[in-house]
Parts: sequence; structure tokens; C-alpha cells
Amino acid sequence: MSILANYREKEELMRRLKEEMRKMEENQQLKKELDFKSDIEAVLEKHGRSLTDLSDIFGLSQEAPVKSGRGNRRSRKLKIYQNPQTQEKIETRGGNHRILKEWKKAHGAETVEGWLIEERD
Repeated sequence: MSILANYREKEELMRRLKEEMRKMEENQQLKKELDFKSDIEAVLEKHGRSLTDLSDIFGLSQEAPVKSGRGNRRSRKLKIYQNPQTQEKIETRGGNHRILKEWKKAHGAETVEGWLIEERD
């Protein structure tokens, strides 16, 4: 994209944003919220307090909730394979298990998947 085309694109974006801002400034609900915000800030300033003090007074926590290391990802199912030749069992939640990889390389992935004896959450 040329510099001139990029400039024109940004110019058009700025024009649209200005139009949106103008419409928002006419919104009565926004005006009420801005007035409320300035009133709260004035009271806090009058009493020498901060937003943190206000949240402490009302028991509001501004800390983000503690997340576990796993996030929102569901855990994989536990799969138990048994080699019918050696009777060796392995348990894995993924396909990156060293012995499972060796079995798949030696016997083929389809054959090894047939050795699945149990699957649980």
C-alpha cells in the first residue's frame, strides 16, 4: 500500500471517528454519566481521597481474579494403552508420550490406537 493510500485511509477513519464522537456527545445518557463521574471526582478531591479509597470503603476489589495456570482449556482425557505383545501399559493425556511414539513408529498409529483399553476424564 502506498503512503498516500495509507494516509487517505487514516484520514477517512479519522472522519468516521469524529462523526461517532459527535453523535456520542449528543447522547443524554453519556452526559449524565460524565456529570456523575465529575461529581464523584469533586467529592473525592474535596475530602482528599482517591478512587482506591472509595473502592476500599465500599469493599470493591480492583484486583483481577486469580486464574489457574490452565486457563479455560479443558483437560484432555486420560488414555490407557496396553501392548498385547509385552503386556506393558502406559497412561497418557496427549500424543507426545515417548513410549507411545515408539509403538506408533514400530507398529503403525492405527494398530496402536487399537490397543486403547480405557479412556477416562
